Amino acid sequence: MVLNVGVIGAGLLGARHARVYAELAGCRLAGVYDVDHARAAAVASRHGARAFASPGEMLRAGVDAVAVATPDHVHHDPVMACLDGGAHVFVEKPLALDPAEARAMVDRAAERRRILMVNYSQRWLPESRRIEDLVTSGRLGEIAFIESHRWDAAWVPERMIAAWADRTTPIHFMSSHDIDLILSWTGRRVRTVYATARRGALSRGDTVDGYNALLTLDGGVRVGLHSSWILPETFPSAADSRFELLGSEGAVFLDGNRREMAVFTSRHSERVTFGGPRTADEVGGRLAGAFVESARAFLSAVGADDHAAPTSAANTLHVVEVQAAIVASAAQGVELRLGLAPDRA
Repeated sequence: MVLNVGVIGAGLLGARHARVYAELAGCRLAGVYDVDHARAAAVASRHGARAFASPGEMLRAGVDAVAVATPDHVHHDPVMACLDGGAHVFVEKPLALDPAEARAMVDRAAERRRILMVNYSQRWLPESRRIEDLVTSGRLGEIAFIESHRWDAAWVPERMIAAWADRTTPIHFMSSHDIDLILSWTGRRVRTVYATARRGALSRGDTVDGYNALLTLDGGVRVGLHSSWILPETFPSAADSRFELLGSEGAVFLDGNRREMAVFTSRHSERVTFGGPRTADEVGGRLAGAFVESARAFLSAVGADDHAAPTSAANTLHVVEVQAAIVASAAQGVELRLGLAPDRA
């Protein structure tokens, strides 16, 4: 069965989605929609697809699934429209900024019996898989501390997403991946959050510079998150990251851009440099990497009718709750305690 896949949003990530579905076996890029019709037409024509005038027109054309790659704060309406139109949905992270919107999307997907997955593509990086194995196998012992650092260049909020940078945050735009990874690696939920924010480094004072957050997970695991986008023009890339995990029997240190990992356990130490395609690198004329594997997992979930896929919106709803708590804690200047609601199936 060949799945007809549409794309809503024709920006950087939407264009990437379109190319992936044009290249992957088992699916066909049916078309692209964007509020900027000329941009949608340019992306669609690149792959011999159709540019639609509205999401409704796309759904009436009979698409099986839709990738939603709109700005962070406008996922709710296109996702709900696609679910109501009978399509399965693969939505860019973050699922939503507002937990109420996220829960509404999860509930609607269940009502409509449709797959709703979030593109947490970093789970498919080999370095992420390696850390997952070290944690779940117990080779690091009981995890005590985790540190996550995400940095973006200032030109990202000031030029690349200038039209809507003030309606998202670095915690949503950048650290969604890290929060998802930490929760999936440990299998635990966040119980308390204390966060601070800063403004003033960016030219637009209404756009937050970044956040520092301290999270307490089940069992007392302490997580420190730093997420900011104020690096100067001289920084050699758009972004960089660091991860540190310390347990009772070992530790892992990951340099994101260099893809260098140092592992220390009670019995041995090693240093590993990861190669091959990263997120979406061109290999042999096609895109390859974690982004492609994440999209492939979505298509497989649709084919298998697997509503409990690992990055389903239901299974990753807690990421949105944690992000909202970080923003609220920073605004209120207090530690917040998250509810004890059970994970959704």
